[in-house]
This record gives sequence, C-alpha cells and structure tokens, in this order.
Amino acid sequence: MVESMSRRKTRRADRRKHTERKPTPVWLMVLVAAAALAVLYLSPDVLRPKTPVTSASTPDTGTGSPRQANNPTRGTVPTAELQPVFPTNFNTLTDAEKAAFYQNLGSQLLERRRFAEAIAQYRMAVKLNPEDEDTHYNLGLALAKGGDLEGAKKEYLESLRIYPDYPEAHNNLGNLLLAEGKLEDAVTHFKAALETTPDDPAVHNNLGHALAREGKVSEAIPAFKDALRLKPDYVEARYNLGEAYLVQKQGPEAANEFTELLRTQPDFEPAQRGLAKARQLQGP
Repeated sequence: MVESMSRRKTRRADRRKHTERKPTPVWLMVLVAAAALAVLYLSPDVLRPKTPVTSASTPDTGTGSPRQANNPTRGTVPTAELQPVFPTNFNTLTDAEKAAFYQNLGSQLLERRRFAEAIAQYRMAVKLNPEDEDTHYNLGLALAKGGDLEGAKKEYLESLRIYPDYPEAHNNLGNLLLAEGKLEDAVTHFKAALETTPDDPAVHNNLGHALAREGKVSEAIPAFKDALRLKPDYVEARYNLGEAYLVQKQGPEAANEFTELLRTQPDFEPAQRGLAKARQLQGP
C-alpha cells in the first residue's frame, strides 16, 4: 500500500529536524522537469503505484511497490536495453541527490522484475545515503523478490531502525516471519503496521492468518471481518473467515461466508469443499 501524502509529509518533516537541507537550485529544477517528462512519456507505468495482492494462506514475502525517492532527481531508463541516462552534471550532485537517482533507477528495474540489477542500484543508494528508510525498504523488497529472505529481513529492520512506524516494512517483515513460522513476532509486526495504517485490508487479513495459526481463532475472526469491512470483495479474507468458523464449529456462519464467496467465484473449489463441510456441521 502506498503511503498517504500526509503521513509522508509528517515523516519527512520529522527527518528535516535532524538534517538541514539546502534549497533546490534553478538548474536542478529544470533538470528534474525534463527527466520527469521523459519518464512519463517513455514508460507511463513506472511511477504508478500498484495495488499489492496478499493472500493470507500464502503470504507474499515481498509485497508492495518500491518507493520513489523524495528528492525529485530521477534516473531514467528510456532504451530497450535499460541503460541508465545520467545527467551531464551528475558528478556535481550531492550524495543525497545521487542516491535519489540510483534509488529511482532501482525502482524502475524492480518494476520490470530485473531483481539483481535493482539490488545493485539500491546498494549504491544505501552507500551514498545510509539513513534513508525508503532505500533500505526498497532494497529489502528487491532482495525478497530475488529470493534472499535473510537479506530482506535485515533491510526491513534497518528501515524500521530509521523510521519505527514504517507500516509497509512492518507488514513485509511480518510476512517473512509468518513464512518462517515465527508467529508471535509476525503478529507483533502486523499490529504495528495497523497502528499507522488501520484501513489496510491486507494487513488485517495477514494478522488474522497469523493469529489463526497460533491457535487464536477467536481473535482471528475479528481481523478477517475488519478486512472484509474495508474490502467486501476480498476473496482470501472471506475464505479465511469461513475456515475460521469451521474450526469453531460454527456451521451456519461458515456456510454463509462460503456461499457469499461462491456467488462471485463459483468455480473456487476450496470454497466448495468448505461449504460442504459447513453443511455437514449443520446436519440434516
């Protein structure tokens, strides 16, 4: 889920208390405008956030879209070979501006699933600007998608060291811990994510799944309900709620959820089997 503008402004305002920034020179503003137009013209989907898909039954260990750098200096990759185009004055930029270039270049590569190349760009950005939480988050996301889950955990933790309320980092770290069976820690991170993004249905669904796996099904049910309140057509959450009712031996409630799910997904076999079990619980 992409952060709300107000939350990002608040976070950046907090960081500015510790780091004094110089005003952007006019030449840089012109360069930024030209680069932004090039990106939008040549690759219209690069900067468009995509809705993450998170299934509670199979948690995604690298959920979400990469964050673009707050500094507007953008790296562009207009050619089919994805060769970066560096501004002519690149060597005169500050380390933070260079890091922003590498971060945005990495994000474009990540969107194209060029994981190894994206990781290399993010590592350059981290080296130049090690106290930027978004760069660590992006590196963690790329590492997770590239299969380095231990490396991803370290980067998510580093982003949380810098910005403890980073909801996407909490959610993705929770998913990694959930996949490892570290259920209590996963629950902690999902709850932390909900402290700042209480309207994210995927996190409620993930929390419910972690609680259910802990055996706390009565606590999982409200989490699944919250996910459905926020997203009524959330297939995974409705299926999980039906399964939770089955575990609780609540046949009529389970049957209602599976029936509702099958209205829109009539060929969804797990829901068909769940409905059959719910009807058995109800008896003749």
